[in-house]
Amino acid sequence: MEAQGFEGRPVVLLLNDEYGTKKGGISTIHRGMACLLVSKGAKVYSTVLEATEEDVKDAKDDGVELLFPTRPKEDDRPPELRWLTFDHQTRYPELPLNVGFIVGHVHITSHAARLIKKQRFPGAKLVQVTHVIPEDVARFKSEERELGIEEEKAKILDDLEHADVIVSVGPRLYDYYKNETREEDHHLEFLPEPSAIFQNTQVKYVDTKTKVVLSVGRVKGVERLKGYDLVAKSLGEVIKVRPNTKWRARGIKREDFPESKAIIQANKVEFVPFTPLQYGTQEDLSKDMRQAHVVLMPSRAEPFGLVGLEAIAAGVPVLVSHKSGLAWFLDQDPDWDRPIVEIADEDDDDEAAKTLAKRIIKILNNGSKEFEAAKRLKERLLGSKYWVASHNKFLEIFGL
Repeated sequence: MEAQGFEGRPVVLLLNDEYGTKKGGISTIHRGMACLLVSKGAKVYSTVLEATEEDVKDAKDDGVELLFPTRPKEDDRPPELRWLTFDHQTRYPELPLNVGFIVGHVHITSHAARLIKKQRFPGAKLVQVTHVIPEDVARFKSEERELGIEEEKAKILDDLEHADVIVSVGPRLYDYYKNETREEDHHLEFLPEPSAIFQNTQVKYVDTKTKVVLSVGRVKGVERLKGYDLVAKSLGEVIKVRPNTKWRARGIKREDFPESKAIIQANKVEFVPFTPLQYGTQEDLSKDMRQAHVVLMPSRAEPFGLVGLEAIAAGVPVLVSHKSGLAWFLDQDPDWDRPIVEIADEDDDDEAAKTLAKRIIKILNNGSKEFEAAKRLKERLLGSKYWVASHNKFLEIFGL
């Protein structure tokens, strides 16, 4: 696919609100794609609304140039996505010349990508990366979001209709948007490679009475979607059998802690303490995993599930919901499906919690055997180089 270039290199403008990976998911995929493009010779720019010193250093190390919005010193309003979507002419007045490709993320920056192409780079190729399935997630958030599924879906499909290429993260998203768009020729599946941090993580099992269960992700507003209510109920049963079990929840903002704590406690018959951990870096998460005996991802709906993949790559035992895109991916190989756990429908939460509790207790009781199995899974998964074919197809979009 031909497009404008700089010194023979494709110029790629990636649109996102952040560059760091603390919040996981979309931002981690965003950075991974940026690094992949740079590694093959592309000139890569990434928008941000704001960035920490660590983010700036990471981008520089990755060979990615960050683009910040302009803002008057006296304007102390927090940055917002509308700056990138509707105010890009004034907030980002000096975008790079010769942009050949614009990459947006559904539904965070997909509309911004479409508008920036139309208004500033009509000759550029528009690549839209899908991350969400509104019909799966909205009903677990609020009735208002559920009633808005039709409108949200229409907006997404409208953005995708104007894309030159659609890239879906994982088999579940690819299958969904293949049906919705009926697009095959310009639609491809992207499989993320776990970050080197997790691939290089070395976990070691030590026989102790203290056991650590780790969950990762925001609680407030998504407790049912992410299965935190199931974790709370299941941990009540686990602690009856393993009283020295510690539950650590990574991804709770300080300002959200009181409400998050109330949500979790409301789902327990008996009080089960948990340790709230704020959003952290991949290094923080790697350390969490080295101290954990099992990582949980029991989402009722999860388009992919990058945290679960990272835990597998780290070599720690993990349990992932059969309703996740990651489970779709793992289920293709009988040597990879060990982490999958059946999560019952929402009208049978107690049964789902009991199933999860039994699997957690089994892992904690079996100790070293579970870690040996997790090590074998890590070796098989990483040894397969499963991501290579999809990465090559992704690079072909940009002529690399």
